[in-house]
Amino acid sequence: MLFNIRNLAAPLLLLVALMFSHTAIAAKASLLTDLQDLNSQATALNTQLAGINLSADSVCGPLANASQATRDLVNSITAINDSLAAPLSVDADVLTALDDLFVTGTGIANESLRLSVDLNAVSTAADAMTIKDGIVAMLQLSDDIGTMADRIGEMADNILVMSDNIGLMADRILLTQELQNQNVALTTNSILQTQTNALTLVSVVEDATYDLSFATLIVEGNLLAARMAAVTFGPLTMDNQLEAVAVDVKAFLNDVSLTNDAISADAAANTMTISADAMVQLGNMSLMLTALATAIDGYVVAIEGIQAITSDRNLTDSLQSMLQLSADIGVMANRILEMGDLILVMADNIGLQAEQILLTQQAMNVNVATTQAAILGAQDMTIMLIAARSL
Repeated sequence: MLFNIRNLAAPLLLLVALMFSHTAIAAKASLLTDLQDLNSQATALNTQLAGINLSADSVCGPLANASQATRDLVNSITAINDSLAAPLSVDADVLTALDDLFVTGTGIANESLRLSVDLNAVSTAADAMTIKDGIVAMLQLSDDIGTMADRIGEMADNILVMSDNIGLMADRILLTQELQNQNVALTTNSILQTQTNALTLVSVVEDATYDLSFATLIVEGNLLAARMAAVTFGPLTMDNQLEAVAVDVKAFLNDVSLTNDAISADAAANTMTISADAMVQLGNMSLMLTALATAIDGYVVAIEGIQAITSDRNLTDSLQSMLQLSADIGVMANRILEMGDLILVMADNIGLQAEQILLTQQAMNVNVATTQAAILGAQDMTIMLIAARSL
């Protein structure tokens, strides 16, 4: 008996289509469940923080437990982020779950701010050693909450990068991004104020520096910004040019992460102290980010200018690289903020450097905000082009 293979083609194609559809639906459902579980864990942490009442006899224990719970949440976010795989299909439920997670994160940061006020209130009744340990615990908690906020933002960026239906959800994604940026700003301000409150209670001295590492990163970053600014896009070559830039940005991100890892290792052993020069270099490193942001702004203008004469395939690859490099620059900004937080946690001489630290933190927040605004603008442009061209 002879089989006509053409008679089997249609059923086979239908079967394959159904398999892919089922996989996409399952992936979306799994992502939604993961995000809802994360928000439940974050809500539990927020409740835990809300239940802490510091007193002269109870300072370090509750704060240390809260830090551990925050690190557990960070690990959960990291695990889900690492498990993400393209393509992802997002819908309103997934975006709402992301919104809820950012809002809960803001609540957690606000609770840490309240606890820093409570620590100041009990400082007159508790002994010096208890307050010193409480300051360290409070700074560690604010650092962990900052890391939590960073990881949530990185996960949101990854979901955007891997999404295959941005065009259909463009309006809803833009609203989500606006809400996320508002909550990131509120969280950053709460963490900064928490650290500022703790700084008023410290007064011990030692000496050390990471000047050389910071100086090297500043030189590398400025060279990267110069290379990015020198790129001139063409409708036939834009995809390859942006891919090369994305690779360059990824390499620099790895260098920043290596320095961050080294500081993290030192933080675990409490061997780091701080100098005014190190804080100046850290501020200069955040300033370097604004040069990258300027290059990103230029890319937005250039892509919008030639997208009409660029083929769909070239534009699709170009926009994917744009999403990836903007996400990596966002991670880079987060890592630089984390370095500042880690140094602050480790420092024994915060009292002597308090004024310089606060000035540096304020400058870093302004510079990172500028970078985040450029990233948001790039992502908005990319999403709108994808939607307009139905890529």
